[in-house]
Amino acid sequence: MIKLIEKYPILSLLLFVIVMLGFTIDAIPVTIMEARNFISAREMLSDNNWILTTMNGEARYQKPPLPTWITAVFGYIFGITSVLALRWPALLFVASIGISTYLLSKKLELTKSHSLINGFIALTSFYIIGITIEAPWDIYTHGFMLMALYQLFLLFQNQKTTILRSLLFVLFLAGSVLSKGPVSLYVLFLPFIIAYGVAFKFKGGTLHFLKLFSLLVFGIVLGGWWYLHVRVADPETFSAIAQRETSNWHSYNVRPFYYYWSFFIQSGLWTVPAFISLLYPYLKTRVTNLKAYRFTFFWTIFAVILLSVIPEKKSRYLMPVLIPLALNIGFYMEYLIREFKNLKDKKKRFLYIFNLV
Repeated sequence: MIKLIEKYPILSLLLFVIVMLGFTIDAIPVTIMEARNFISAREMLSDNNWILTTMNGEARYQKPPLPTWITAVFGYIFGITSVLALRWPALLFVASIGISTYLLSKKLELTKSHSLINGFIALTSFYIIGITIEAPWDIYTHGFMLMALYQLFLLFQNQKTTILRSLLFVLFLAGSVLSKGPVSLYVLFLPFIIAYGVAFKFKGGTLHFLKLFSLLVFGIVLGGWWYLHVRVADPETFSAIAQRETSNWHSYNVRPFYYYWSFFIQSGLWTVPAFISLLYPYLKTRVTNLKAYRFTFFWTIFAVILLSVIPEKKSRYLMPVLIPLALNIGFYMEYLIREFKNLKDKKKRFLYIFNLV
């Protein structure tokens, strides 16, 4: 079974999500955030409000429309009243996070088994699953961003801006912006860039980085066309909503700076391994790829710091941190598996498993 999973890693990650949630997730009651998405999707189909999005007939510009477009398409094909069908797109984006985590791990020069462990850790982290119900827009924006970051990592490593990689980077980046604005740019992209610079150092000529910066700007502009259109088509409503939303950043759900310091518990069953994986002095001498571990460690830490700076705080905002954290946890799990294989005495193996559990 393990050999079969390693032979078809991407398919295995996809099937894992489908088997785990694909046919039972409709048993969970619809949340308020989901209901808003479903109502807007229904009105896209019934009233043709694809651009100037509405909810119960009133303008709703708080969130960009891409996730609702995708939901509406699934609703059109499988039935707008089917909760299971309307939740499937979010589940596919959960699978995309596991797959992108696996692919990025491979490019970090980790073994196939280690990369698969990382992928499965991401898929079984509590809030990566929970966010699909609580705030479905988040899984889209961070899913698209992780795909974009994978392409960016290849552009960094190869020091070439090939047409295919550049195009995919721009499209995925635009998809992220069109899913929830600049949120993922701040909490995933920016700490990724900082961590990459710390761990790998930026290599390449000035022209290469000018091209990358141009791609970044182009992706943001491409993803931001909807905001401009709504701003021109319905300026008064758009301005009122934008003002209300931005005021929430410093006046609504304000929490102290240290509010997110227990972020690792959001990984659910991985809480203890997550905490240990963050003990850098302990684990740095036990990992097989120190440079990659430093990268995932700093990516996680910088993401938490950047989130902590924002006055408005909610537990669900931590969801994107679980992506680099899954990579980080993988180093500790790989170390445990490696040490277990080195134990020859059966009694010691039993005690090792007992203590681990």
